[in-house]
Amino acid sequence: MKKIQALYQYLKTFQKNTNGFTLVELLVFLSFIMLLMVFPIIQVKKIEEEQKLLLFLQMLQNDIFFAQRNAAVHQLSTRIIFSNGCYIIEDNLLNPPILKRNFDSEIIITYLSLKAPLRFNLDGNISTSGTISITYKNSKYLVTFYLGSGRFTYVKK
Repeated sequence: MKKIQALYQYLKTFQKNTNGFTLVELLVFLSFIMLLMVFPIIQVKKIEEEQKLLLFLQMLQNDIFFAQRNAAVHQLSTRIIFSNGCYIIEDNLLNPPILKRNFDSEIIITYLSLKAPLRFNLDGNISTSGTISITYKNSKYLVTFYLGSGRFTYVKK
């Protein structure tokens, strides 16, 4: 019985000495949790910006193949015209455009050695070789079109 009373007295004194967390400790803990939550959001934005340009390059690649195929199948010269925030694929000035593709206005396409517009002959090969630059924020890609083969490559600079 004395052991139970001693245990009861011990627990009673222990209960009186615990005051919980102070406001400062609570604020430090909450700020730490907020930092842990904000860090992944910053990383996601960085990855999103990088993926935006890669997805644009894949879309452009597919549309270039589409323009080549259109020129070969319909036996019409097909061209791609780049402007601010969009590009148009057309095969005849009298017909409406085959495809109009909008993209982010921060993506800048510059003709370096390639003459505008990007034109494909009746067999699907490019009419003139050259290079264009595609820039988005801090990333820059050079797209090189090769004469005769109808193919192209892009590399990050």
